[in-house]
Amino acid sequence: MNLPDQPLLPRTVGGDLRRVGVEIEFGALPLKDAAHIVQRLFGGQIREAERFYWQVEETKYGTFSLELDSQYAHGEGKLPEGAAEEGLDPLVAKLQKNTREVIGEISKIVVPNEITCPPVPYTALGEIDELTGALAAAGAEDTKGSPFYAFGLQLNPEVAEEGADYILNHLRAFCLLRDWLRAEIDVDRLRQFLPFADPFEPDYVKRILDPAYAPDLPELIEDYLAANPTRNRELDMLPLFAYLDEPRVARRIGDALVKARPTFHYRLPDSRLGQHPAPVTREWRRWLAVEHLAGDEKNLRALATRYLREAPPPESWAETCAAFLEKGEAA
Repeated sequence: MNLPDQPLLPRTVGGDLRRVGVEIEFGALPLKDAAHIVQRLFGGQIREAERFYWQVEETKYGTFSLELDSQYAHGEGKLPEGAAEEGLDPLVAKLQKNTREVIGEISKIVVPNEITCPPVPYTALGEIDELTGALAAAGAEDTKGSPFYAFGLQLNPEVAEEGADYILNHLRAFCLLRDWLRAEIDVDRLRQFLPFADPFEPDYVKRILDPAYAPDLPELIEDYLAANPTRNRELDMLPLFAYLDEPRVARRIGDALVKARPTFHYRLPDSRLGQHPAPVTREWRRWLAVEHLAGDEKNLRALATRYLREAPPPESWAETCAAFLEKGEAA
């Protein structure tokens, strides 16, 4: 299948080349070793903020953060500003620290290490592919490394526009293509059972695909929050909506881990470091299929009409989407 390799809208409303943040989960390789790989590829200075949290600062793209991906393994260095308890008894504080370290050691068996890359121009994603290859060569394991791994590779594409129609059409396009995306990715079985990248509920999908649904931005955000009060969606819209209307999101979602940023948070892909020479670029091109459908009003409407007519979609819906992407026209 000939997937797009360029976004329909390559620049932001400010005229800058769009950037993509990448989050890479892996196991078996110590954070210190991974930090040195990042430094070798991108320059910068390594800083150990705490035992399970490292940073490579002042690289050519900004700061890379490396951590054991479990909030319980981190101390105050990872808590949101103002969240640290003040005036703790020294013995209690020491117990907290020791408990976190024990949890951190146990978690290394099944909880991934994670590299959060700074946003890079989409034209530079090949450099992040080089990072995944270097990690694999050094012994990092991806989600196929153990039956107990459920590691993801998350993309954060910067939005090109901030209006309701643009955002809604991307939500629609994603919902229409999600069965095809899952089939293409061949999502790890354990990740399918865990709640980190759940699908949207059918009622919400039907609502946003209805051609009569034409919300303004506040209504779009309110409807999303009512149906999806969680970060754990295949396409997590909370960072974008918090960026656009942080007070509204904060009132409805009490999750300090929601970080406001002008991006889609695409959580579905598996971490496949050693399975493909360019795993990041591959997932980026699959995401671009969503963007291209979002920008194709005629086919977006036609595919949505067929989806609603056949709802719930048949098991062959992924094949329907594949045929559409191959021909470039909805039947």
